[in-house]
Amino acid sequence: MEPLYQQTHKQVHEIQSHMGRLETADKQSLHLVENEIQASIDQIFSHLERLEILSSKEPPNKRQNAKLRVDQLKYDVQHLQTALRNFQHRRYTREEQERQREELLSRTFTTNVSQAPGGRGGGWSALGSLSEILLGGV
Repeated sequence: MEPLYQQTHKQVHEIQSHMGRLETADKQSLHLVENEIQASIDQIFSHLERLEILSSKEPPNKRQNAKLRVDQLKYDVQHLQTALRNFQHRRYTREEQERQREELLSRTFTTNVSQAPGGRGGGWSALGSLSEILLGGV
């Protein structure tokens, strides 16, 4: 159990250091870094399943400590998974805002007069007909 635990513990610390690369990576390599981190997290989860089995087979005097160590690793990895998801969510939100901004900047705006069918003039056709409805045909 100990070699697998040490390997998994080392991987957790490596992922923690890779998380910093997310903030500095350019747009082209960002998805690659995210995928590497996710693959490592998935591998650690499979190691944790094996470690849980092995910890239950430890001698009674070492079993509780072994399970505690595995639970701590699991807790750490769940936090890394959450941090990755939060980063991805912030990135998706930022990208959506950029798309919307670009869409607004590229949109050509026209006056109300050019949009009004029948051109009741002055761009107030919708307001005029609304006031006629509300005031009973002014």
